[in-house]
Amino acid sequence: MYKKLLYGCAIAALTISCNEDFDNWSSPQSNEPEEAVEVLLSSSLGAVEVNLAEVASDSIQVVTPEIAAPDGYVFDSLVGKLAKITTDESGEETIEATYDVDIASNGFVAVADLQDATNAFYGMRPSARSIVLYVYAKVFTSEAKTTCLKSNTVTSALTVTPVAPVIEPAYYLTGSINGWNNTDVTYKLTNDGSDPYDNPTFTLRIPAPEDGSNVEFKLTPESGLGGDWSECLAAGEADGTFAYHNVGGNFVITAVEGALFYDLTFNMLDLTWAYTAVNFKPFVYFIGATDGWSVADQKLAHQGDGLYTGYVYCADPNGWGNEFKFQREAGSWDNEINSGTFTGGISGDFADGGGNIKATAGEGVYFVSLDLSAFTLNAVRITNMNLVGDFNGWNPGDDAQQMTWDAANFCYVITGAGVTANGWKFTANNDWGINLGGELNNLVGNGDNISAVGATIKLYPTRKTSDNIYCTIE
Repeated sequence: MYKKLLYGCAIAALTISCNEDFDNWSSPQSNEPEEAVEVLLSSSLGAVEVNLAEVASDSIQVVTPEIAAPDGYVFDSLVGKLAKITTDESGEETIEATYDVDIASNGFVAVADLQDATNAFYGMRPSARSIVLYVYAKVFTSEAKTTCLKSNTVTSALTVTPVAPVIEPAYYLTGSINGWNNTDVTYKLTNDGSDPYDNPTFTLRIPAPEDGSNVEFKLTPESGLGGDWSECLAAGEADGTFAYHNVGGNFVITAVEGALFYDLTFNMLDLTWAYTAVNFKPFVYFIGATDGWSVADQKLAHQGDGLYTGYVYCADPNGWGNEFKFQREAGSWDNEINSGTFTGGISGDFADGGGNIKATAGEGVYFVSLDLSAFTLNAVRITNMNLVGDFNGWNPGDDAQQMTWDAANFCYVITGAGVTANGWKFTANNDWGINLGGELNNLVGNGDNISAVGATIKLYPTRKTSDNIYCTIE
């Protein structure tokens, strides 16, 4: 079976050759033939409406072919093409996409072809879709089959609903980690809010049980919250698969030694699922000369796959050397992160201090990237932090909007801010390479523009008093 999908086709006229396609698509012929056509094709079936989820057979009838031809002519085949057509305000039709399809001599087409064409034209959402079918007959003038003729083109209006599960906007884990309470919305799987038929992959990270036990669960769709178990997703018969409508047993995550989290992935169209053990904690903690090696409350946040980023203030108030380490648990030296951890190298403004890590650019704030997968560490000294926005032409090097570091309160401060509601951000080192935006209580790198305004702005970048980077505006 040969199928070819063409996008952006213009409606084109058909020549008489049997090797080419369809006749006069700009004004498709009806079942009434024109006198000039020697081979006449007609169909009495009319419009076809079909929901493929309700079709038990592997093919359905889309035309009732009746062929009129001179004596001695030999029928060869029906040739079909499915098309997605749009009509503009003036009524002009345009074929946006086509799909070649095999038509049996009795006018039947494979259900699989209708499914594939509908998906190609419109996507996989199970909604009724309009498709036009064009069909012509190929006939030879004699048994010798030396000369081939084409009939007129017959059209059929199809309304096709493809087969696809109903995918809800969100699903919730209901299982051993939340007491099998399917009113609980703590563990929510999402696909980042995109169309689930374009992106059917739903994900969630859950904590591994502290006692090292397995996790058993089902997934409750958003519509089933509150006690309805009938539409839960359950484990399929084959490993790594699942079934809808609560047909099957519990999903089981077999405990992985040392796991801190499990990342779940569900593909709602393929009906497959998987989990991955993760042993990266949400934060690593900075401890060193800055706070007399006694406090570990500045921290870097995990960004995924073992990469931690953030800002730390390095100082040496006691003259011990501007050095430090990181801890996996604040206050615990078990499995510490020292210079020997970084077998992939230490770069930028940090260096190996023989166990400790050294801040080589002196006292100040540093932007840090710590990768526990590649075992690398990089730091960039922040020489200045500026406000930049619509108010100053988005100039990241505007000295008039430079902030001052307040070491006592671990924040940058400016009292003459010129920001406006038209949008602004924080930038570092007179450049866009390091910048912060987004929500005031959760600023992130390359985040959205900020619209809040005020004259006094304080930026708290080190996560010393919060799990987030944040700012205040007065």
